Amino acid sequence: MTRQRPSAPTHSAPSRAPLRAAIVRFLNRELPPGHRIQPRLLWPLYLCPWLLLVHLLNPSPVWVLLIVTLLGVYAAAWFWVRRQVGSIRLERRRRGSMLVAGDSLQEEFIVHNEGVLPLIWLEMEDDSYLPGYNPSQVISCGANQKYSWRAEATCEQRGVFRLGPHKLTAGDPFGLFRIEVQGRESEALLVYPRVAQLPSMELPRGALVGRDRRRRPLAGDDRSPVVRGYRPGDSLRHIHWPSTAHRGDLMVSEVEAEPSGDLWIVLDLNAATHRGSGATSTLEYAIVLAASLTAELLSGGDRRAVGLLAAGSGPLGPLSVTVPPLPGKGHLWQILAALAPAQTGDTPLDTLLRQNRQMVGRGQTVVVITPDMAATSAAWMAELLHLRRAGVVSSAMLVTPAAEDVAEDMAEGEARIQEVLGEMLTRHEISAQFLQAGTPLRASLTYRRRRTVLRTTPTGGVISQEVEEEVG
Repeated sequence: MTRQRPSAPTHSAPSRAPLRAAIVRFLNRELPPGHRIQPRLLWPLYLCPWLLLVHLLNPSPVWVLLIVTLLGVYAAAWFWVRRQVGSIRLERRRRGSMLVAGDSLQEEFIVHNEGVLPLIWLEMEDDSYLPGYNPSQVISCGANQKYSWRAEATCEQRGVFRLGPHKLTAGDPFGLFRIEVQGRESEALLVYPRVAQLPSMELPRGALVGRDRRRRPLAGDDRSPVVRGYRPGDSLRHIHWPSTAHRGDLMVSEVEAEPSGDLWIVLDLNAATHRGSGATSTLEYAIVLAASLTAELLSGGDRRAVGLLAAGSGPLGPLSVTVPPLPGKGHLWQILAALAPAQTGDTPLDTLLRQNRQMVGRGQTVVVITPDMAATSAAWMAELLHLRRAGVVSSAMLVTPAAEDVAEDMAEGEARIQEVLGEMLTRHEISAQFLQAGTPLRASLTYRRRRTVLRTTPTGGVISQEVEEEVG
């Protein structure tokens, strides 16, 4: 067996590390935070001691010329980057403060060169996290000038994203040093879910007594024709004197309180029940329904208060959403902001309803949005019946999977399940509506905008054209 000779340790790399670190410290003296000069090519500088030794052993003007030229080039390159490192600044401006899924994000970038030397080349690297968005650019800019460009991307999906930070990279004409300017500022970008126009539907209105759906009284509470025995705490104003005289005991009239306008939207985010992916998934369609129903109720003439209950996951882990019912159009954006980062989790719908029984008050309305039409639907249906016994009326919006997510041999079975579930809900006086994921819905929040489009001509030229479009 042959023994391998141990390889001799190499001292060249470790010996150069302290020298390189010393050069880097010298280059970055008194620079502001986030600004840094990095050497790109140092090995020619290491030749200077050897050239000096060769000149001492064999004097010649050639060695002196090489040493002076080498040191002069490095000195000129260092002077160049040193003057430029503090004179580069990037400014970014975002157009529009609110973005809805499907809208276009537009940003303008302006590089300011406030120095006396031109920027031969500059690379802007952006670390934004937004699918399909890459505003990175390589530019050049003259002395005491600025260069601007625009970047645009369509926000295909809702959620919470990040714009920035960025990094600027430049260098000297010889390619010996590199300037790095690290931008530390970043901005959170919230893309709200799309709001669409829902098909016509009737939602029940809660009442404080019984489960009947009554008209709203114009002047306070109304007396009911139903009488009952007096209980401690009943107001003497509600004593029914004819019945009291007839029976010999105090009898009071039942009070029909003004129906409540408070409505809770309960969104099912259980991963075990959702199907499909992308815009046609049951998850995205259910969130669009929740956002659209909120917008429709808050903008209606009866001034209903809308709240939201959901339990899933978000960018930072488990997400529990509880938005108390409030009226007014301004409350819409609070609910949309809660829906934007929502993803599926592990909480079943019946557990969500059971955990929030105390949150839903008597006389309020619950609207459940769920794709759950399997055997587990009996569990959440039982919770709705429990709420009904407590004086809470309910309704269900059931999201069926898109046609491409259902196999042909399973389509008949899916239709049968929907029919049976619809009959069960109707039997228990729970109004239900089935909506298929992927069904086109017309956008509700829309506006018109003008933008510039570049078009090529048959001869190879480029012309700009202003177009007007409707955005939703």
